[in-house]
Amino acid sequence: MELVRRTIGRYVPLDDDQWALIRPYWRERAFGKGDMITSPGQVEHWFSIVEEGVQRMFIPHDGEEVCIGFSYDHSWSGVFDSFVQRAPSRFGLQAVTDSVLISIHHDDLATLRRQVPELERFGRLILEELVVGRATREIEQLTFDAAQRFDAFMRRSPRLLQLVPQKDVASYLRMTPETFSRLRARHR
Repeated sequence: MELVRRTIGRYVPLDDDQWALIRPYWRERAFGKGDMITSPGQVEHWFSIVEEGVQRMFIPHDGEEVCIGFSYDHSWSGVFDSFVQRAPSRFGLQAVTDSVLISIHHDDLATLRRQVPELERFGRLILEELVVGRATREIEQLTFDAAQRFDAFMRRSPRLLQLVPQKDVASYLRMTPETFSRLRARHR
């Protein structure tokens, strides 16, 4: 649980009394490789921090699963729009590797926000971080060619190439598997 306190502490300071109130609401959830964490059409009830493993977020489209993102290495994980809106998810979240998430249920977080006002600021700062990340990704998708998208991915997340199937990385980068293979061979 120290991961949770450290992670929240990057955004807002918590004293020991606040942490004592918050800590019991977070729980460890384990998933095996390939397990669906949140299925499309399911309401997301959990906001999570990745303790270990890699997950992929995807959207079903034209009979295929288009990868739109990954969570790993102590990042946030979940289907955020569904979590916030309490609506069925348009996305799926799947464990790419065996994964452990430290999670808090939506209802528990709502209760805690009333008891620990700092959590409102925490939520706003995370939202800002997610919006900036999403905007950066959209700009790259719309303005970068395939080689530039691959290079940006390699600067940010080179370790994922050893953990995630190439087809998922190619889908995430919006390129064919052949283009991905050619660009990857260039980097070796």
